[in-house]
Amino acid sequence: MKQLLILSIFLTNIFAQSQMQRNNADDMKKMEMRKKRMEQLQDQKESTMIGIQTNYLDLSPEQAQKFFPMQKEYRDLVREAQKQYREKVGKLRSKAKDVSNFDVDTAIEYQLEMKKEVAKLESEFLKNTSSVLTNEQRARLVYQEEKLKSEAAKRMAERGSDMSKRNFDRKKKLK
Repeated sequence: MKQLLILSIFLTNIFAQSQMQRNNADDMKKMEMRKKRMEQLQDQKESTMIGIQTNYLDLSPEQAQKFFPMQKEYRDLVREAQKQYREKVGKLRSKAKDVSNFDVDTAIEYQLEMKKEVAKLESEFLKNTSSVLTNEQRARLVYQEEKLKSEAAKRMAERGSDMSKRNFDRKKKLK
């Protein structure tokens, strides 16, 4: 009887381990698929932005070949500065047991350092574009982000008004 009990416990343990391994493998596959999808979306976003910028800045093919690698390097440096900031603030959060112990002043200093670094990187990038872009193109580049944000805000406002009309109509039909 004892042997049967030990054997059943042993087999249950083996079954549980194999099930956990299968679940872990499934989770890994899902994570890998999500990662690939995120990379595809990022590539698609970058391709779209390249097209928009090429048209907006009126870049020649030669200018585009020089400009976009410069811009990629700049964006990579900005991402790295932001990543370092998030890591520093993450360490502050992990040190604090609760919100009342969080060192807000240090977090503000870290944020200020990051913003200064990003501004410095942007300034250097814009200065370096003088070898590739005309002054008119550089001026457009400086104001491009603001213009894109305002256009996006307009589109969102238009969608919002369309959505409120739809919701109004939908409510009317329900009564």
